[in-house]
Amino acid sequence: MKVDKTVVIITGVGLAIGFAEALVYYNLGTNANKEGFKFGIPKGKELAKNMAVVLTTSALTALISYQIEKSLEAKQLAVVPA
Repeated sequence: MKVDKTVVIITGVGLAIGFAEALVYYNLGTNANKEGFKFGIPKGKELAKNMAVVLTTSALTALISYQIEKSLEAKQLAVVPA
């Protein structure tokens, strides 16, 4: 299977933004009942689980976006006379 560069780009960008978002939620949760706010990054299995979720959702977003784009292109080609 040939991977389209758009899928790779969307997955990479989604991974970066998704990981940043996951860190925000992680820190909001770990600091919820504390007086001061201390930024941290999960370690070990917790970090691996977060990365797996973010990578999976980023890849799915890229693949679904790619399929929608291809579907719209095909419909546009079918409507426009050659």
